[in-house]
Amino acid sequence: MALTRKEFVVRQDQSEMRIDLFLASMLPNLSRRKVRQILDVGGCYVNNKRLHIASRQVRSGDKVRVEFSIESLQKSRRKSFELAEADIIFDQYNVIAINKPPGLPSQATRDQDVMHAEVCVREWLKKQSRGQEKLILLHRLDKETSGVLLFATNANTATWITDQFRQRSLSKTYWAICRGLPKLKRFEQDCYLSEIDKKTGKVSAVRSGGKPSRTTFEERLSRKDLGISWVVCHPETGRSHQIRVHLEMLGLPILGDKKYGQGLAVRVPEVFSEMSSLHHMLHARSLEFSPAPGMDSVTVSAEPPQNFKQIIERLEGDQAPTV
Repeated sequence: MALTRKEFVVRQDQSEMRIDLFLASMLPNLSRRKVRQILDVGGCYVNNKRLHIASRQVRSGDKVRVEFSIESLQKSRRKSFELAEADIIFDQYNVIAINKPPGLPSQATRDQDVMHAEVCVREWLKKQSRGQEKLILLHRLDKETSGVLLFATNANTATWITDQFRQRSLSKTYWAICRGLPKLKRFEQDCYLSEIDKKTGKVSAVRSGGKPSRTTFEERLSRKDLGISWVVCHPETGRSHQIRVHLEMLGLPILGDKKYGQGLAVRVPEVFSEMSSLHHMLHARSLEFSPAPGMDSVTVSAEPPQNFKQIIERLEGDQAPTV
């Protein structure tokens, strides 16, 4: 899918134009609707910052860049995902947290025909008559990973919480259903990790040139007869694919993971492979953070997807599921 990229510098006579009107004037072959679509999916940047709001004004000297696929703009958008009230799990102190479903990217991808979480939250805000609020994504989850995803609605809050991610002062808890059984009740993995390889889409452990990573783990439940375990993960750093790579290195690949652990001979009953065929079983269960300076920490928790719960029920046998 060919990506069109165009760059403009705002002239003096174009200063204070709405961004959608500016783009429409600079892209005469595109309709206003398609210009709005480019904005909605995150294909417009002003001074290297992504801009979504059509009514925002440009200023003389601003550098505007758009990236879009003609093919995607000509297609009707794939069925969109609409957030329900239950998906908004926190909305206080200029912080919005959603329970991101598996299969939904956290932010815009190169394929502008793909819906993503940022657009979903913007559309939810519009329905709440809050369409003019700023929205800043504070971290990312892999497309197939479900769970807590945070946004800020002003720059000061974004800086405050981003600093907590950077300083590792907030607490992250993930749940993983793994193929294989842990050797210890509590264990850990730390290593240097590469960036995502552009050809393979994978991250690798490296001896030099990477970034340090560390995750601690705790066995929640294991079933030797099924060859499956439920593991609680606490990543202390936030590298791309970190938990997935660490569990693969420990011989405990995440059930349903299509990138990691494919070469490990860890077999599970076919029913579990079927239940995890649509997405891997990694869920961002909770985040504990301080929403503002001087405030106590809050914990935001997200329920796992239905198939994740069903696997837990099977692991627990006749016991009631603990979620």
